[in-house]
Amino acid sequence: MTYINNMKKYLTALFIVMSICGNAQIVTNETKKEETQIIKKEKPTKPKQGTEIYFGVSPAYTFRTLEVNEGLFAKSIGHRADESGEWTAGFNLGARTKISDFLKLEIGVGYASNKESFDYTKTDSVYRYNNTYRHISFPIRIAYTFGEDISFYGGIGIIPKAFLSMKHEETVLDPFGKEQTSTTTERDKFNMFLIDAVATLGTQVKLNKHYGLFLMVEGRRQLTNNFNAQSPYIRKAFALGFNIGVEVYL
Repeated sequence: MTYINNMKKYLTALFIVMSICGNAQIVTNETKKEETQIIKKEKPTKPKQGTEIYFGVSPAYTFRTLEVNEGLFAKSIGHRADESGEWTAGFNLGARTKISDFLKLEIGVGYASNKESFDYTKTDSVYRYNNTYRHISFPIRIAYTFGEDISFYGGIGIIPKAFLSMKHEETVLDPFGKEQTSTTTERDKFNMFLIDAVATLGTQVKLNKHYGLFLMVEGRRQLTNNFNAQSPYIRKAFALGFNIGVEVYL
């Protein structure tokens, strides 16, 4: 009887050990399967190409220099000497790509405008107007940059512009003493192709590996005359303002 009891104990112990080993093997196999599935589901991370797609807005104070176009069509500047500059806003989008460790090439397209105004207001007389010169712009810059998450940006370049129109808004008093405003659009006697020089200084901030922000101060100076050769004036616009927006890293 003692021998039989001992055998029962040994068999019971062996059965328990085999059960534990079998369960452990099952758990191990299941864990390996789950890990394999997770590894298969994870896609390899693509390396960034160093290209940035950007979209920005450009609020700026704009004005112009105005000179007499000496010759047959010359005309006195007159009251236009008392015109004032105005704030306008444009927008632009484009791409920046690295051409070296510290240099980027930037090419874009956008809308740009500059503006001038005149205001003569008396008790019984009102004569106000503003002229808005509107363009499609194609900024091209070479920029020097350094830094990682927060980087310095300094760029210079040119902005070819296609002239769209000049919007003229004029306010006078009607016979009853009430202000009346009229709006006209002009395209005659303007150059259709213009070029600005541009300088930009600011910073780029990476929010994560996909998105970021940029904040820059920008100055622009028109190099060519708004008016054609038959105009009495030579007008060259300038602007000082900001370029603010978002960028996406490819």
